[in-house]
Amino acid sequence: MNNHPFPLLNIHTHHPLPEGEVTVPAFGLHPWYLDSHRLADELSGLKQHLMNATTLQPSPSLTGGVGGGAFIGECGLDRVCSTPYALQLSAFEAQIALSEELHRPLLLHCVRALDDVLRLKRGTTQPWIWHGFRGKPQQLHQLLDHGFYVSFGFRHNADSLRLCPPDHLFLETDDSPAPIAPLYATVAPIRETTVTDLCQQVWQNLQML
Repeated sequence: MNNHPFPLLNIHTHHPLPEGEVTVPAFGLHPWYLDSHRLADELSGLKQHLMNATTLQPSPSLTGGVGGGAFIGECGLDRVCSTPYALQLSAFEAQIALSEELHRPLLLHCVRALDDVLRLKRGTTQPWIWHGFRGKPQQLHQLLDHGFYVSFGFRHNADSLRLCPPDHLFLETDDSPAPIAPLYATVAPIRETTVTDLCQQVWQNLQML
């Protein structure tokens, strides 16, 4: 539970939310769990889910969100997992196309595939959010130069967190079952702001997607 004027936005989580937190619905084909024999059917089902999904709104004063829909994700590329890389590319490219067609932001999973991700990002018009960012400032600037939003979790590089522009910042708990309030409490002093202002900033960022 929190005492701030807006709920705490948790941009990406795999767990039920405690009171005082909200998230955005997300549907996607994760590179870890792809099956070439089911890919076409899963992409069709994904499109239907996305067309039916709606976005949570925190208060009457903050409306609009992501165009009344959900994020696409997690999706992306992972050179460490066992899924054939060619299959990952096919699924990711199809989800990029869905992002563009349905005008939905994309929630990115990327492990050791930055060059391909940056190549595929070129020419897209929808926002991409790099989830669970742990990289150093050099990589952060590279992502920002390509128009990415960046989401930080409990594990992060403090220098990158400090340097991220406020209008490109999100916070998340991802796989952790912990509430997000302690992350806001950690991040606010690093960024020399208050939890209330940080909360309002990430909500404003959501409205810009």
